Amino acid sequence: MTAPVCLSPGEARRIAIAATLLDPGADSLDSLLERLRIIQLDSITTLARAHQLTLTARLPHLTAPQVDTLLQDGPQPLTFEYPAHAHALVPLGDWPLWAFRRRAARRRPEYPPPAERRRILALLGEHGPLPLRGLRPPNAPASAGWTWGPVKQAVEFMLWAGDLICVRRTTGWQRLFDLPERHLPAHLHTDALTDDACLTDLLGHAGRALGAATATDLADYLRIPARHAARLLPQTLLLPATVPGWTEPTWVHPDALHPPHPAPGQALLLGPFDNLIWNRPRTRRLFGFTHILEAYKPAHRRIYGYYVCPLLTDDRLTARADLTRTGHHLTVLRTLPEPDAPHDTPQRITQACHRLQKALGLQSTGPSGAGWARYSAAPQRDSGSVRAGSGEPAGRR
Repeated sequence: MTAPVCLSPGEARRIAIAATLLDPGADSLDSLLERLRIIQLDSITTLARAHQLTLTARLPHLTAPQVDTLLQDGPQPLTFEYPAHAHALVPLGDWPLWAFRRRAARRRPEYPPPAERRRILALLGEHGPLPLRGLRPPNAPASAGWTWGPVKQAVEFMLWAGDLICVRRTTGWQRLFDLPERHLPAHLHTDALTDDACLTDLLGHAGRALGAATATDLADYLRIPARHAARLLPQTLLLPATVPGWTEPTWVHPDALHPPHPAPGQALLLGPFDNLIWNRPRTRRLFGFTHILEAYKPAHRRIYGYYVCPLLTDDRLTARADLTRTGHHLTVLRTLPEPDAPHDTPQRITQACHRLQKALGLQSTGPSGAGWARYSAAPQRDSGSVRAGSGEPAGRR
């Protein structure tokens, strides 16, 4: 048996950053999708869509509208939407690898009966891609808030089961559902792979995207039981590894070894759903940083703010910024340094705000030195009680 690869915590951290193509960045949207495989989506629009923040952080030569144009307007879709990690963009070529989840969805009691499936498929066959409202029978009630009506439940489970596909959205961000055969080449429109074959390939992809990770981290990336990951990881290309302080079995992708040192002076604000930090226990293990998403908490229970983006400087997470978009302006509501943040952190966060502003096509800048001093006190308020600029966080929908 091959001896485990011994990594220091610093090496594991640099491997993780480089593996997600944050340093160095991706050279194209195709290469980025091929590396990460899963780009999480979310409905919050306070700053930008979650996928826009993830993609533009790694593609600084593209703005968020340009990224969405590439995703939406090509003759052949690059991605489809699927509950991979959470609801996410997944490369179209990975459709065969999610057969295990499609089969599982068909076994669920919520999977709609044949008559309802035939009704929905007939509508799409006749009319082409339709939003959810176009799939409801006349006078059927719409879903309210977070609740799912019967048609929405049927459509969601048909999407998970592969009866439907979503490759585009309307300008109002409504999903357009369609028949998979209209968008998938014949060689991709298949469920031929066994569950173990699907999971083995996907675990290899997850290992490439994470660089260095525990078996639990890799399972979380795909939202599969950890026992399946532990059983199948020895069949992948990943190498056993050890990292001081990491108590679980750890794996490293051979291509991720020997990462480059971070570009000096790098400063980058990460969206809260970014692949590098969406796994909170892993983020604490890698960076000693507690990442919290508080957008869905009542205002009086928030510690850091509504939509808080961690600041990556070199290979450390050194601060947080509570950000919003006010019209065409990037508004910095608050900035908070970590206790051991370097002395130049105010300049770094200003640099990162300028980069984010450009990526999102917004105006205004990050906080000044005075703004940093004013908003770096111990967290004790809700997200709207102080702000460096006008405007409040937008609603979560």
